[in-house]
Amino acid sequence: MLELPAGRCEVRLAQLVRMLRTPVTLDDGQVVDVAASVGAATCDVIGTRDLSALQRAADAALYEGKHSGRAHLATAAHATVPSINGRRAGRPGTSRWGRAA
Repeated sequence: MLELPAGRCEVRLAQLVRMLRTPVTLDDGQVVDVAASVGAATCDVIGTRDLSALQRAADAALYEGKHSGRAHLATAAHATVPSINGRRAGRPGTSRWGRAA
């Protein structure tokens, strides 16, 4: 949980994604490219300070980011996405596991 001035979230998310894309050099000198998906939610956009609701919205934004390759800041629509145990219902690979996913 971070408190950032309005308008700084997207800038910080972009910086985070750039940092996470930094190649890693292994002990043997091999360079490995890395990537990460990032989702975030803010109290003012989601309309609550409830951590569970914010995590659910950030998780939905994260999976949207996985499909687009960008960091996503959650919108109010992300807060309405159903979640099972912290994961979106209906996400590819999740439905076959049912409630355990």
